[in-house]
Amino acid sequence: MTPPPAKILRVITRLNIGGPSLHAACLSTGLDPQRSSTCLVIGEPEATEGNLIGLVQGSAARVIRLPTLVRPIDPWADLRALVGLLRIVWRERPAVIHTHMAKAGALGRMAGFLYNGVGPGRRTGGRAVIVHTFHGHVLDGYFPTWVSRLFVLTERWLARWTDGLIAVSPAIRDDLLLRWRIGRKAQWRVIPLGLDLSALSRMSPPGGAGALRIGLVGRLVPIKNPALFLQALAQLGGRDGSVTGVVVGDGPLRAPLERQAQELRLDGLVRFAGWQRDLASVYGGLDAACVTSWNEGTPVSLIEAMAAGRAVVATDVGGVRDLLADGAAGGAAIAPGTFEVAARGILIRPGDAAGLAAALRRLGDDGPLRRSLGEAGRAFVAERHTEERLLHDIERLYSELLSERRRVR
Repeated sequence: MTPPPAKILRVITRLNIGGPSLHAACLSTGLDPQRSSTCLVIGEPEATEGNLIGLVQGSAARVIRLPTLVRPIDPWADLRALVGLLRIVWRERPAVIHTHMAKAGALGRMAGFLYNGVGPGRRTGGRAVIVHTFHGHVLDGYFPTWVSRLFVLTERWLARWTDGLIAVSPAIRDDLLLRWRIGRKAQWRVIPLGLDLSALSRMSPPGGAGALRIGLVGRLVPIKNPALFLQALAQLGGRDGSVTGVVVGDGPLRAPLERQAQELRLDGLVRFAGWQRDLASVYGGLDAACVTSWNEGTPVSLIEAMAAGRAVVATDVGGVRDLLADGAAGGAAIAPGTFEVAARGILIRPGDAAGLAAALRRLGDDGPLRRSLGEAGRAFVAERHTEERLLHDIERLYSELLSERRRVR
C-alpha cells in the first residue's frame, strides 16, 4: 500500500529577490506530489528587496503569510511570530518542518522543538523531522561581536534539536561545523543550490567587440559591498569608454551609490538599472559579472552569469571558491592588488578595489581568457546547479530522515 504524501511545512523569513527565495520556491512547487505536499509560511520582504511571491502563486503549495515574521530583530514582533508559527504547526501537524534563512530558522525550529517536546508531536507519536538550510550565515560581518556570539550560542542549541542541517556549499558546512562548532558531522549534508538555468544556458557567448561591459547583480546592502565595484571602475580610468558598468538591483544603498558614482566622475560609465525580471536580457548585455561581497553563501548571480557563459570575478568568501576553483586555498593567499585565475573564474581578496580593477583589466585585455572561463563556468553549473538535481537531493534526504523517524518510533 502506497503511503500518503508526507506533509512538508516550509518556513522562510521572506520571499525577497535572492538565492534562498528561489531555492524555497523551487522546493515548494517542484517536489513530487505523490510523495509530499507543501505548506509554505512566509514573512514580509522590505520595500526595496523585491518580491518573488509570483513563483509560488498558482502552484499546488499552500501559502500562509505571517506578517510578524520580519528580518530585523524586533522582540515583540518575533514573539508574535513564534506564537503564530506554533498555531500553524499545531494545526498542520507536519511530517517535516524545513526552515530557511536565519530568523525563520530560529523561530521555526523553536516551534518545532515545542511541537515535538510538549505538543501533538509528543502526544500522538507523530514527531516532526526538523531540517534547516544554511544558505550562508549571519555570524560574520552582519552584527556587533557580542550579538554574533549570542547567535552562535543560539545556533548551537538549535542544532541539538535539528535532525538535518544543510549547507549550500562545502565551505559553508566546514565554516559552521569546524570553526563555529555548530551541529555534529553526521547531521550535515551539502546540497548546492539548484536553479532553472534553461534560458541562460541557451544564450550565445558575448561578442567581445567594443567596450568591456561589466555587471554587478544583487541587493544593494552593506554585506554585498557594492561600493567596491564603483571604486574599481574609477581605478580603471575608463573615461575613454573602453569599460562600462551596470548595477542591477536595489536596496538601501542605491541612493548613496548613485552619489558616489557622481563623486568618482563615473557619469556615463555606470548605469543603475534597478531590479530586472528578464535575466537573459540582463546577462545578454554583459561580457563579465562581479560579486563584491564581504560574506556569501553561494551567490545566485554568480551561477546565473556562469550559466550564461559570462566570465566572472568574485571576492574569495563563503562558498564562492567552491564555484570557481578546484583548489582549497583561501582568500588570504591572494596578495593585495592581485588576483587568482581559477578554473572557472577570477578570485580577489574581499574589499580589494585594486585587485578587482586588475582582474577586470586582465579580462578586458584577454579575450581568449574571457571565453575559456565562460565556457568552463557554463559546463560546471549545468552539471551541479540544476533544479532537477536539487529536487532529487532533497527528496532523498526527506526519505532518509522520515525512515529514521519511523524506525526510532
